[in-house]
Amino acid sequence: MKKNYKMIFIFIIICVNLTVHCKSSNDYLFITTDILYKYSKKKLKEKKFDEAINILEKIKNDSIVNFNNDKIQINLIYAYYKNFNFNMAQKTVQEFIYFHPNHPNIDYVLYMQSLISLAMDKNTFFKILPIEYYKSDPIHAINAFFQLQNLIYHYPKSLYIINAKKNIISIKKRLSEHDFKILKFYFSHKKYISVINRGTEIIQKYPETQAARKTLIYMEKSFFALNILDTAKKISKIISLNSL
Repeated sequence: MKKNYKMIFIFIIICVNLTVHCKSSNDYLFITTDILYKYSKKKLKEKKFDEAINILEKIKNDSIVNFNNDKIQINLIYAYYKNFNFNMAQKTVQEFIYFHPNHPNIDYVLYMQSLISLAMDKNTFFKILPIEYYKSDPIHAINAFFQLQNLIYHYPKSLYIINAKKNIISIKKRLSEHDFKILKFYFSHKKYISVINRGTEIIQKYPETQAARKTLIYMEKSFFALNILDTAKKISKIISLNSL
């Protein structure tokens, strides 16, 4: 019986030692991870985004559970965005939204999501070559438009609302110019019904843009070409009133 007591006592001592060791190991891991995290922030300030990304990814993959995982992801989103790695930035945004849908900084993440989409729309490819970027597929601009609308609708008191609204104005201009180029293509090929249909869409979607004003001229010409004179004359009056 005494032997059994001795074995139990030894087992308890071992367990206590292991617990203390585990606690000190966790403390050590937390401290070293915290140091790495602060170092990554320093690299972000220095605009050394490659280094910051490497450190943040290491923390994300190796760190103890729940060590500022939300902050790690937020910093990774920014670092990838600034480093022009838009695909990884998008992926990290999606991960963040999935794991932290009610995070207090979710509005920032949603705003960054729209900036990433805008950056993908204004790809450096179009800056290097003499190409008018509004002629390209506007899918990323459309994504950014709906992402910004989502931000404005769900977080009207966000700090990013003013910039979001400014970006929406820019996107509308970009999308209206894209549609206007298509309208001109239709007109050059004498597809007057298509001109009128596309023109109606432009005016409905982007009434405040310069493209919408220019659209009226092509719609007027198309109605005259189709011999729909009453409508053509009405548009002529609108054009004269607006000094187009």
